[in-house]
Amino acid sequence: MARVIKSNPLIKQKGSISSIYAEFLRDKNSLCAKSTVNIYKRLGEKFFIPQLSELTGDDMNKVTKETLRTILDDYEADHDEGGKVFIWAHLKSFINWYWQEYEIPTANPTQYIHVRRKEAKPIPGITPEEIDKLLKTAKTHSVFPERDIAMLMILSDTGIRRRSLMELKMSDVDVRNGTIITHEKDQQFHVHSFGSACSKAIVKYLSCLEDVKPTDPFWLTMDGAGLTVYGAKEILRRLCAEANIPMHHFHDFRRFFAKELYKSTRDIYTVSRALQHKGIEVTKRYIDVDDYETAEITRSFSPMDRRLRQTGVKVKRV
Repeated sequence: MARVIKSNPLIKQKGSISSIYAEFLRDKNSLCAKSTVNIYKRLGEKFFIPQLSELTGDDMNKVTKETLRTILDDYEADHDEGGKVFIWAHLKSFINWYWQEYEIPTANPTQYIHVRRKEAKPIPGITPEEIDKLLKTAKTHSVFPERDIAMLMILSDTGIRRRSLMELKMSDVDVRNGTIITHEKDQQFHVHSFGSACSKAIVKYLSCLEDVKPTDPFWLTMDGAGLTVYGAKEILRRLCAEANIPMHHFHDFRRFFAKELYKSTRDIYTVSRALQHKGIEVTKRYIDVDDYETAEITRSFSPMDRRLRQTGVKVKRV
């Protein structure tokens, strides 16, 4: 019978834990978005890689369930439960990768640890009334009102992420067809549509520009330079202050978009696809639907009422 004579990586580890983590990041770089890899890099270098090295004598083969629990307990001491779940997801991904990549024959210690997130209540986001105030304030107080109004309209009408918003090029926005092409976290093309009011705001902004090239940044400053993320944050901060409303962030517009789309469609799967979420569990964090609203939705879409109408029977509400 054939025998494997290859040396077992468990016996001799290749390099330090930090060098192994660097190898892990290179693998992730080919599979994940750049922003995701940066999160792995930041969390690893700042939190669990130094602790793993210290607790195991810089030997990955000595990682145990006690090692992982110590790291999580130390992290939880200075962070909330959500932070513990967040860092565990990344630490677990690294440990799992190592056990598979190096073909470690012993049991993976992550299987003995279970960190569960409590069901999070949806964050309110920005209200329609607050958006109205921001638009009014931008019209009267902004240095470049056409640009700022167009930005607020796109955020509210498409629900795109801040990163995608700031990376837009002139060629990505098609006013004639009412569409925007973005490169989201999964590094795929996504098409977002916007309505007539948003289209008019964009046209008004573009009419302020000249010598525009398809590769130019879509958001420009008064001197023609590309608007930075810091500059966009400052615009939103200033508008919120001038409108006398609480400080809002770009993601609050994404929540507003999700709620309004859900109110119109009553279809959480459509909302999930529009937001490019991987599943509806993420989408549920954006939409707060109580039991009474759920009952109303069920009543409106009664399967029996619909069936009777399809068969020609008139159904009157009692």
